[in-house]
Amino acid sequence: MSDGVEWRDEVWRDGMLARIYEPPDAARAARRGAAVVNVHGGAWAMGDRTHSDTYCRAVAAAGFVVVAIEFRDGRVARHPAAVEDVAHGVRWVRTEAARLRVARDRVALMGSSSGGHLALHAALTDVDVPFVAALWPPLDPLARYRYAQGRIGQPVPDGQTFHPTALVRSTQAYFGDEATMEAASISTLLRTGRARWLPPVWLVRAGADLNVPAAILDTLAVDYAAAGGTLELTDYPGQVHGFGHGDHAEARRFHAELAVRLIAALG
Repeated sequence: MSDGVEWRDEVWRDGMLARIYEPPDAARAARRGAAVVNVHGGAWAMGDRTHSDTYCRAVAAAGFVVVAIEFRDGRVARHPAAVEDVAHGVRWVRTEAARLRVARDRVALMGSSSGGHLALHAALTDVDVPFVAALWPPLDPLARYRYAQGRIGQPVPDGQTFHPTALVRSTQAYFGDEATMEAASISTLLRTGRARWLPPVWLVRAGADLNVPAAILDTLAVDYAAAGGTLELTDYPGQVHGFGHGDHAEARRFHAELAVRLIAALG
């Protein structure tokens, strides 16, 4: 592609693959080795490292090394396996910093949908990072689980992709029971004092998101501020869940704004 970004796949842990996006040299020099670990979505039980290719390429084109990891999800394990892998992914990038040509102290996290939940969970409890971009994330697994249950059998508007039965099954596969879902809520982590760190967060909402109720993100914004953290919530009116994976005007605006936030946080 004309963006100058190159990528390769390599095994990073226990046979799991990471897709490493290398930025153009000039852009890379401007970012001084900053890197971002990306966590794909898929309702905690689907997807792979390629799922977020569009915005990963956009971030790499802006000069950041992007490491899109695969991790244990509901197909092979249960919570907190994915959170542990996300945290280990950051540590792996830091350990491999010389080979990857990145700065150990400038590794951020980003994740879309359930990957946004996992990225934020890991950043609050398992690994200290300077910034998290959580993109249209179901931050309260129990609330989203019950919402999806209530939507089974209801009509889906044109232009939306929404499969509530699949969401219910995937959430059950990874968390197992409602008590675990509730304990994994980001707001629950904050309210129960289990958050060790409060990195700056950019929280992205798709304004017409049928997959994640708007109130879930609003609640987290209030709870994060109450805990003393810094969080910016940006709404993209009229956009549907996962819009940032596209290549249309609003997706490209999101890509540019994601790069701006990362530059502000990491330089």
